[in-house]
Amino acid sequence: MPTPSIYCTVLFSTLLINTSFAQLSISDSALYRSAQDNIIRFYIDSVKENLHIYNGSEFTAAYRSSAGHPFFDYAEPQKGDINYDGIYYPGVRLSYDISQNEVIFVTPGNNLNIKLISEKVNWFRLEDHLFAYIHEDSNTVNFPGNGFYELAYDGINSVLIKRKKYLDQSSREETVSKFVQVTIYYVRKYDTYYTIDGKRSLLAACKDKKMVVSRYMHQENLDFKKDPRNTIIKVINYYTQLKN
Repeated sequence: MPTPSIYCTVLFSTLLINTSFAQLSISDSALYRSAQDNIIRFYIDSVKENLHIYNGSEFTAAYRSSAGHPFFDYAEPQKGDINYDGIYYPGVRLSYDISQNEVIFVTPGNNLNIKLISEKVNWFRLEDHLFAYIHEDSNTVNFPGNGFYELAYDGINSVLIKRKKYLDQSSREETVSKFVQVTIYYVRKYDTYYTIDGKRSLLAACKDKKMVVSRYMHQENLDFKKDPRNTIIKVINYYTQLKN
């Protein structure tokens, strides 16, 4: 078990950083985050396997005979940040299995793959992609289901992306099974979710400003088919500005 002195050191250091940086300008926020991450890094290295994030089951890959892989972007674990059960862990190695909608944490040192409890993952970040576990509540309309979504644009109106991979198993013995990815885009306006699969559905989500938004898309040469992600983000950002 980690000694009380470790906890005291981390707590005191974190409080000292908060106090020292309290008077700094916004431009110094990167330095603040770096210092804070270093303290958390020290805590993670000191506590090791007693970390709360070790609470999960071991992940064993069962896709070795298949073409491709079930993970987001890369087959190998990526360096990222995660908030697990209310605790922030920066600079850890993670894999996001989008076929099973699960996050795998790679333990430092012995490189065990720990499958985390999805409902306890508040959010995690891989490169510039931020994911959050979203639950249905009694006020939502057309909710697409509990699970991880990328928050591509977050605000009063949000853009969410759901990525899934399916194992396409051929009936022919000589054909290797392969993973096929499907990407689904959503716009969330207040408590209502809209599935976006083209320009028409995107304009329908902005129906009270449809003509203005359509003109904006034409002026900016936005093409959903060529670049759906950035088209939706730019349109919803513009729509939000119009409403506010």
